[in-house]
Amino acid sequence: MKEIKLHKKYIHYKNLKTYIPINICKIQKNDIWIEAIIYKADDESLYVRDKEEFLKKFSLKI
Repeated sequence: MKEIKLHKKYIHYKNLKTYIPINICKIQKNDIWIEAIIYKADDESLYVRDKEEFLKKFSLKI
């Protein structure tokens, strides 16, 4: 699986806003612990998504 670069800017595929992954954590999905990404928006709001979903919906900003 592709690796996520922490503290680098990513673009959301749909809203085209910039987000920055700041850390890795674990969340439960169907009673199984999986890797997840904590990321922030420009306004400093924090979000969490599982790693697989993050990789599908975000691309590294060039």
